[in-house]
Amino acid sequence: MTLTEHALPPDGFLSGFADDEIFYRAFAEGCLPGFEHGFFSIEQDGRRLCTLPYFVTDFQLNTMLSDGWLKSALAWLTVPMACVGHPVADFGRVEGELTPEITRLVSDRLKQKGQLIAWKGYGADLALPEFTRVVGLPVPVLKLNGNYYGSLRSDKRNLLKRKLNKASALRYVLHDGLPETELERLYALYLQTWQKAPVKFGRLEPAYFRRTSASSTYLLFYQDDRLIGFTQLLGKGDQMMNMFIGMDYAHSHEHGLYFAMFIRSVEVAQARGCREIELGATSYGFKRTLGATDHPTWNYFFHQSPWVNWLLAKLRRVLEPSADELK
Repeated sequence: MTLTEHALPPDGFLSGFADDEIFYRAFAEGCLPGFEHGFFSIEQDGRRLCTLPYFVTDFQLNTMLSDGWLKSALAWLTVPMACVGHPVADFGRVEGELTPEITRLVSDRLKQKGQLIAWKGYGADLALPEFTRVVGLPVPVLKLNGNYYGSLRSDKRNLLKRKLNKASALRYVLHDGLPETELERLYALYLQTWQKAPVKFGRLEPAYFRRTSASSTYLLFYQDDRLIGFTQLLGKGDQMMNMFIGMDYAHSHEHGLYFAMFIRSVEVAQARGCREIELGATSYGFKRTLGATDHPTWNYFFHQSPWVNWLLAKLRRVLEPSADELK
């Protein structure tokens, strides 16, 4: 069994997922400063067994902590981290099989790239006995059956109608691909939302939106002729992902823009025949109202210093999502 490293994803990588080769290639080509991206290919007897994405970064140790004294106290502390997964994708992907032998082989290679080794967004059953397993943020996934509104209880239908009525003064446009004329404004809205995020793990460059345009659909929301909100949807076959949003917070609250964007996203997925849409790991209460179910994820950590690794195990609960984050 051999492991080979590649700077770019192989042709057709993750072709069955909405976050496919186009998405991963955008990041490998430098759309997220401060992160080095790569791909491990595992082969045996001339046959490719699996391909996994990884990234390397200086990880700020307070990133996963809730606001408070400990988060502030650790703001200065970083550690070189090598991680299987993707910085901004909620689910860790693998193309092919993932056996205990492969996880060991990959983890050993990661140890050459960072002091802290991690697997991000995977299931509960990875064969990583040396690692501390930490509950990650769940991912709200909404299953669609071809009759979305008909599948809801009347009280939920009425609630969503009220949310849309509040946004009725806004005009929204569905656009396949990136509208280049709106890129500057769209990116400014992304930055507003990024600034508001309680957990920040890198900041996109404008080039990300250009490089993922071919696989993207945008919902654009206008107040008069001014863009005040957008949703980037990635779609593939019968799957869709609500990937990034941006809002003008000076105008969003009065129109309930956040809620309208997600309701319209579900409508787009329904209209395009999708069987599910991932809604992103935030605002769980409202996404449950939409009908989404939370899919659990786990993160795995190992530090090459024995005493730090021991400390990781003791601090496992501190690294898990707080009750406030799951509301």
